[in-house]
Amino acid sequence: MPSTVAEGAALTMATVLSTITEVFTAAVGWVGTVAETVAGNPLLLIGVVIGFIGTGIGLFSRLLRV
Repeated sequence: MPSTVAEGAALTMATVLSTITEVFTAAVGWVGTVAETVAGNPLLLIGVVIGFIGTGIGLFSRLLRV
């Protein structure tokens, strides 16, 4: 009976956890890079603040509808 997973490509719990850890570490690094860039250029901060304000208004309006 042929195997559905190719030899050498077997997924174990250790490889899945390792891959998730690598992706999470890379994502944290990307967030740090974006934060440094935004902190270094105040004009970019305007877009971030407007995004947070929009999110806050949306959440507050949903709370009022309940």
